[in-house]
Amino acid sequence: MNSYNSKRFSGYTTLFMTTALCVGGLGLSAPASAQMMLEEITVTAQKREQGINDVGITVNAFSGEIMKERGISTSEDIAQITPGLTVNETAATGVPLYTIRGIGFQDYSTAASSTVGLYFDEVSMPYSVMSRGLVFDLERVEVLKGPQGDLYGRNTTAGQINFISKKPTAETGAGITVGFSSFETLDVEGYLNGQVAEGVNARLAFKTTQSGKGWQKSLTRDDTLGKKNIYSLRGLVNFELSETVNLLLNVHYSNDQSENKANTVYDGRLIGLDEFSAPYKQLFPYAVSGETPPWYSTGDNRAADWTNSYTDASGTVFNLRPKRDNQLKGTSVKLDWDITEEISLTSVTGYDKFDRVESNDWDGMAANDSGNINTTDLEVFSSELRVTGQTDKMLWIVGAYYSEDKMDELYNYFMSDSVYGNGSIAFGISPFQFAPILQLHTRYNQKTDSQAAFAHVEYNVTDKLRVTLAARYTEEDRSWSGCTFDAGDGSLAGFSNFAFGATLSPGACSTIDDDPASPTYVFGVIGSPNINDAFHVYEETIETNKWMFKVGLDYALDEDLLLYATFSNGFKSGGFNGANSNTTQQLKSYGAEEVNSYEVGMKSTLLEGAMQLNLSGFYYDYKNKQEQDLAVTFVGNISGLTNVPKSRIYGAELDMQWAPAEGWFVSFGAAYLNSKILEWEATSNDSSWPTVVTFDASGRELAMTPKWQLNAGIDYEWEISSGLMMKIGGDVNYQDKTTGGAQLEDATSAYTVANLRATLSRDNWQVMVWSRNLFNEYYYPAAYTGGNGPYVRSVGMPRTFGITLSYDF
Repeated sequence: MNSYNSKRFSGYTTLFMTTALCVGGLGLSAPASAQMMLEEITVTAQKREQGINDVGITVNAFSGEIMKERGISTSEDIAQITPGLTVNETAATGVPLYTIRGIGFQDYSTAASSTVGLYFDEVSMPYSVMSRGLVFDLERVEVLKGPQGDLYGRNTTAGQINFISKKPTAETGAGITVGFSSFETLDVEGYLNGQVAEGVNARLAFKTTQSGKGWQKSLTRDDTLGKKNIYSLRGLVNFELSETVNLLLNVHYSNDQSENKANTVYDGRLIGLDEFSAPYKQLFPYAVSGETPPWYSTGDNRAADWTNSYTDASGTVFNLRPKRDNQLKGTSVKLDWDITEEISLTSVTGYDKFDRVESNDWDGMAANDSGNINTTDLEVFSSELRVTGQTDKMLWIVGAYYSEDKMDELYNYFMSDSVYGNGSIAFGISPFQFAPILQLHTRYNQKTDSQAAFAHVEYNVTDKLRVTLAARYTEEDRSWSGCTFDAGDGSLAGFSNFAFGATLSPGACSTIDDDPASPTYVFGVIGSPNINDAFHVYEETIETNKWMFKVGLDYALDEDLLLYATFSNGFKSGGFNGANSNTTQQLKSYGAEEVNSYEVGMKSTLLEGAMQLNLSGFYYDYKNKQEQDLAVTFVGNISGLTNVPKSRIYGAELDMQWAPAEGWFVSFGAAYLNSKILEWEATSNDSSWPTVVTFDASGRELAMTPKWQLNAGIDYEWEISSGLMMKIGGDVNYQDKTTGGAQLEDATSAYTVANLRATLSRDNWQVMVWSRNLFNEYYYPAAYTGGNGPYVRSVGMPRTFGITLSYDF
C-alpha cells in the first residue's frame, strides 16, 4: 500500500515536530556538503501512515523523547508546546478544558463532552476528565487543528489530539528513567519489551510520580498543598496471527491519589469589577474595618488557601482537602487484516471505566463559601470498522463507528459560609438569613449512544494535484435525568419550604419547575396541596442527526513544496448542564454547535533539507457556539449554559525548524487569533427571577482566544570525547492575554515561561539537569468566580529544578 504515497509528496518532507521544539532525540544527517538535514516523522492523522508533510492539513507532532525532555507529563501540558492550543479550567471540579484556535467549551461539569477529540491509541475519550494520568511511554502525539469532518468518531469541532503509545517489537529491551526535582518529587518511568513466543511481542510500561512536599502555601496557617501520588501501567501484546493479520491488545490502568491545586483570591477592583461577586461570612469583619483580608494575594506563585474539612449539624465530618481518588481502567483490541495487496480492514474496539471521588476547593479560602466532592462513575464503549483500498491514482476509506457511554455523578456541594448560607445572616441578606442553605446534593445520570458512517477519497488528478472528498453522517441520542437534592441536613428543603410553602423532607429533590408550559409550574400550584409537585427530577432526551463533510486540494509545486486548501464542516452535539440547579429551565438542553472551516497552507523544505517552514491561514464561521451564561433563578443568577448564535474566528500559524550547522537546532512557532462574537443577547446580571434581562454581547472576543501564542527554542549538541555527548538547550513560551468573553472575571494576563536544560549522554544512558519556569514567572492560565463569593485565579507552578537519569538495557 505504499505506492500511493508517491515521491512527489515526499522528497525532503522531513519534520520531526511542527511547532517550536528542541532537538533531543532528533536525528540529523549530514551529506557530503556538511549541510544538516531534518529527518522525517511519520503520522497517522488520516488513519494511515504518511510523512507529516504529505498531509494537506495542519498537524503538530511531537515525539515521546521530546515530550520527556520538555517535561510534558500530562495531556494538559501539551498546550505548552503547541501554539493555538490552550488548556484551562473554569471551576475547581477536576475537568480540564481544551481549546484549539479559539474553539472550546468553557463548561466545568463532568457531563460536558470536549470540543477537542481526545484519542488514546485510536480510542476516543469523550470526556476530558478521563484524560489525566495517561501520558507516558509514547511514540508521539499528534495535534490536528480544525474540524475533522470525516475520519474521527465522536463529533467535535476544534480538532483532535492523538496519543500514540510505543508498540511491541521482537527486539528484547528495557529501560528506566528516574527523576528527582523540587518539592521532594520522584518520577520513575520504565518499560520492558520483547518477544514472548513465536509471532507474539509484548511491551509493558509504567510510570509513577510521588512527592513528599506540597508546592502551595496557605495564606492563613502553616499548611502546604500539592503532593503527588499517581501511578499508571500499560500492557501491549501484538499477535501476528498470519502474514496478513495482526491483533494488538492494549490493557491500561491509572490510579491518582494526588492533591489538587487550590485557588488564590484577589480583589476584583484590580480588573475593574467589584471587590467580590457576593459577600460571605468570613468577609464581614473586614468589610466593617476596611482592612484587606489576609487571603487576598497576587504576584506569588505559591500563595493560596483552602478548606480541609466541614462538620455538618449532625456531627458528620467531610474531608474537603483538595484531593483525587481517581481510577481509570480499560482495554482495547485493534485488528489489522491485509485482505489483498490493495485492500485492508481495520477494527478498533475499546472499553474504559473511570471512577473518582475527588474534592476541590473553589473559593481559595479556609472557608466554606464553595467546595465540592465529585463522585463519578463513567463507562465508555466504542467500536470502529473501516476498510482502506487504493489504486495507482486513488485511495479510499469507508467505515462505520458506534459508541455508547453511561455516566452517574453525585456532586456534593458545600456552601455554609456563602451568601446563600450563614454569610446571609452576617450581612442580613433576605430570604437566606431566615433559612440558610448549607449543602447541596446534585445527582444526575447521562447516557449517550452515537453511530456514524463515513467515507474518504483521495484522487491524484495529475502527478502534482490531489483532490480529497469526504463525508460523515452521525446519529446521536443523549438522555439526561437529574436534580439538586437536599443533602439530608434539611437546609435546602427548609429553604424551599420557607420560600414556597412546600413540605419537602430532608433528602428531597428541590429543583423548582419554572416552565410556564408545565402542569407542575411552580406558580400554577403554589398555595395548593400540590405545591410539592413543583420540585421534581428533570428528564430530557435530545437527538442529533447531522452530516459533516470535507473538500481538499493539495498541489505539489515540486518535491519540497506542498500547497493545500481545505473546506471542512464539523459539529458537536448538544448536552445538559451538570451544575447545581435551582430551576428546571436551567437544566434544559443546549443545542449543537457547528463550524465551517476555510484553510490554506504551505509545507516547505528549504536550504537543502536543513529548514522546514510551514504556514497556514484559516477562517471559521462559528454557529451556535456552546458557551457559559447566567441562569436566572429564584436564588439568584447562577451557572447556566447557552448557544451563541454567530461568531467568527480567523488566524494564521507559522512553524519553523532549522538545523543551521552540525549540532545546532533552532525552532520557532507562532499562532495568531482574532475572534469576535457577531450575534448574542447574553444574560445580564441585572436579571431577577423570573424576569430575564439581556445585553448585546456582539463585538466581544470569545473566551480563551489569546491573540498571540509564541514559542522558540535553541539546542546545541557536541561531542566531548569519543561517544560522550553534551547538549544545552532552552525554550521560551509566550501566551497573550485573554478577555474572558462575556465573563470579565474569566480574563487572564499575558505571560512568558522560560525553561533550560543540559544533557550528558553516551550510547544507552543519559543525565539531564533542568529548570522549568526559570525566572519564576507569576502567571495564571485560568481565572473565574470562586463559586459564590470571591474572584479567584488558578496560578501556575513556580520555578522548579530537577535531575533526570535514563538508562536503556
